[in-house]
Amino acid sequence: MEQLTLIIKFTASKENHIKFKEELLKLFALIECEENFVSAILHQNMQKEQEYTVYEIWNDNVGHFLDVQMKRPFVLEWEKLLVDMDIKRDPLVYIPIARFGTAK
Repeated sequence: MEQLTLIIKFTASKENHIKFKEELLKLFALIECEENFVSAILHQNMQKEQEYTVYEIWNDNVGHFLDVQMKRPFVLEWEKLLVDMDIKRDPLVYIPIARFGTAK
């Protein structure tokens, strides 16, 4: 199976970033149970605490991920939450071209 990496930067407002962080943690508690999910690291910017970066790895291809994973009910709820909370999102999608170290 193909593997893909998602790196997503989220920017919340100073007023709602704590609530956003709570919702982000809840989301990944659900994602963690998904069949093709491999791992994720959630980061919070130390200098701008309203900025978060998510680093996800999936055993999936982009087409299937968009057609299946992104249409799950909890993901659609998440998309609505992003709009309701006025969260800015900057997603990037990568596929591996080489491996080094212990993750070979």
